[in-house]
Amino acid sequence: MNRTTAQALLFALLVGLDQWSKWWIERPEFHPFVVIDGFFNIIRAHNTGVAFSMFANLPAPWRAWLLLGITIGIAFGVLLWWLKDRASAGPTSWLLVLILAGAAGNIWDRIHQGYVVDFIQWYVVIDGKPYVWPAFNVADSCISVGVVLLLLSSLRRR
Repeated sequence: MNRTTAQALLFALLVGLDQWSKWWIERPEFHPFVVIDGFFNIIRAHNTGVAFSMFANLPAPWRAWLLLGITIGIAFGVLLWWLKDRASAGPTSWLLVLILAGAAGNIWDRIHQGYVVDFIQWYVVIDGKPYVWPAFNVADSCISVGVVLLLLSSLRRR
């Protein structure tokens, strides 16, 4: 199997896992539950904004088109980068596949539902006060891991 085929399979697997997990969360019989008490829950959240619900308060017609346009524009730029880099031996093209898979999963949600389904909730309780990280999903994880590893990889090369 060549590199491009393997990367296409990874892309399909990650988008499939993202969409399956969101379908599972959106089922009517789903109920939020604690995975690790005081640290990790599985919830259902509808994010009409972007990362950390930024821009969720913009007026609805503008928000949907603006966020979709920005997301598609960034994904297109990453796709062009991947097309240029996919034959190289380094890790960059694999990390770009992670980012593209995450973008595709969230773009699909925005087009079909008008929001992104989030369900992973990390939190910690300190002195009785909960500190909650904004909920996220598999696609967000792919994007975050891909971007962080891409940055670390570029720093390592320097």
